[in-house]
Amino acid sequence: MVAFLLALSFLLNVLSIFAIILLYLRQNRTVQAEENYNKMVKEIEEIFAAYLLEMKEENDAFIRKVKAARTADTGSPRAEGSVKQNEPPGADGKIAEVKSEAFVRAVAGRAYRKAAEPPLSENMEQEGQDDYLFPESPEEETSLFQKVNELQKIGYNVEEIAQKLNIGRTEIELLLKFHSGLE
Repeated sequence: MVAFLLALSFLLNVLSIFAIILLYLRQNRTVQAEENYNKMVKEIEEIFAAYLLEMKEENDAFIRKVKAARTADTGSPRAEGSVKQNEPPGADGKIAEVKSEAFVRAVAGRAYRKAAEPPLSENMEQEGQDDYLFPESPEEETSLFQKVNELQKIGYNVEEIAQKLNIGRTEIELLLKFHSGLE
């Protein structure tokens, strides 16, 4: 009987030591995974910070170029025969500020519109379809869902629609899913 209890005690001690070792290894893996996660978070934060800094520098450079171009345009002397009419004495500075803000907005707007334009296709049939689907006048402009729906009826798949409209594939899928759920 004592031998049986001794063997049982030894077996339970071995099992408990084995369980302790397993728990220790799991704990180490969890701690290691947490450290890796924290490292990745720090790296991502550094990448975003660097990206934001780079974007800020590019924006500052762009603003400097626009201001330099504006001063070069406004710095040119007026024609000798021109006469100021009905302008109050302090209006030049205010007008220049308004014009410069409008100029910066116009330049930025053109740049954004140019970036948003889809690339020109080589196939004339597709260009004809594009003109039909996306008219230039604001009155004839259709909603994004209607454009997607028309392209889908023509036979375009989700990826082709995304390329045509210059938006993400996931956006197209979500748009179709939401509108199919509403109907």
